[in-house]
Amino acid sequence: MNPESANRKIIPDAKSSSLAESGREAKRAKPDPEMERLQKIEEAKAREISLRERVAKEEEENKRQIELEREEQQQRERALETPRDALHVGVLGYACFLLCSNASSALTRNHIQRLYHPIFTALWDMEFEALGGTNPFRMVIDADNCSVMGVPDYCSVIEKPMNLTFVQAKVNNKTYETLSDFLTDINLVVTNAMKYNSDPKNPYHVAAKALGKRCRKLVKPLLQSLKKGNS
Repeated sequence: MNPESANRKIIPDAKSSSLAESGREAKRAKPDPEMERLQKIEEAKAREISLRERVAKEEEENKRQIELEREEQQQRERALETPRDALHVGVLGYACFLLCSNASSALTRNHIQRLYHPIFTALWDMEFEALGGTNPFRMVIDADNCSVMGVPDYCSVIEKPMNLTFVQAKVNNKTYETLSDFLTDINLVVTNAMKYNSDPKNPYHVAAKALGKRCRKLVKPLLQSLKKGNS
């Protein structure tokens, strides 16, 4: 054997190297069925987890809504409890006293507030999707700011402005002496909005009708319970 031949380095052919590299790349690029199967399994698991989370979120929201409705019902039931101080006048006398009396004692106003406070809270918390998720009836519009609010003719159309912010102040200060006084102000909020926005398709007109409907729905079981107690 020729020593020089033994020590001579073998230089790989460029074409052969290129073919070999192409082969390796092709091998790497070739999809692995097992990897694809595992990837699909992981994607399916991710979709299942997402679905479970969405269902759990919906169930939690439903539970929360049910709990809120239960709390409202409990508040209404507590509001209808006859105070011990009034037991001697009887249920009929007490119901008429609450609905019709003009008594101004702090104790009496506390009892009356227990009747209308849950109703007010529900109306205050209402939001209207057509109006950007807001409640426009909380907004104060009167002679001092109607021009700034973009309705300069408001007070020439509406004789007695009323809004939930004014009502809230009366609720917090226990100003209402009767349930009827409270409902009169709420009705004024509704009728004012419907009068100024007279087009039935106007979103404020529609919202006002919804507010009135919600109020009637809340007041109905209260009055029915009082009527039942009177019988």
